[in-house]
Amino acid sequence: MPRVDDDFGGDGILALVKETASGLGQLVADHIRLARVEMTADAKSYVRDLGVLALGGFVIAVGYGLACIAAGFALARVMGGPLAFALLAFLHVVAGAVALVLAMRKMKQVQLMHETKQEVGRSVSVLGGRRELTVRH
Repeated sequence: MPRVDDDFGGDGILALVKETASGLGQLVADHIRLARVEMTADAKSYVRDLGVLALGGFVIAVGYGLACIAAGFALARVMGGPLAFALLAFLHVVAGAVALVLAMRKMKQVQLMHETKQEVGRSVSVLGGRRELTVRH
């Protein structure tokens, strides 16, 4: 009676299974490394954007404070110095609002871990038998 190992190549199949398992392990490890690097880069970008938001909020707070001072002077002396304070306060409020809007728009556009999602998707489709064609420029 012939051995089953002889029909399927014996050690050849075991070697292929080991090589496949090793390759899958390496693929998973590579995905984890990519995710870690990408998370670090995304976190730095997010912290930087939060800093811009905080700065914009601070500028608006300064503008609001100056507006309050200007309103107090304006009520005390209908014209004169308070107009200067009001103009300065208006400029601070506008500048802070523009900074906040720009920072929020930028933060909404950020796709966290975008490259990791693409790579995992490619790996899953290849492992599932579908090959994804990519055009590189």
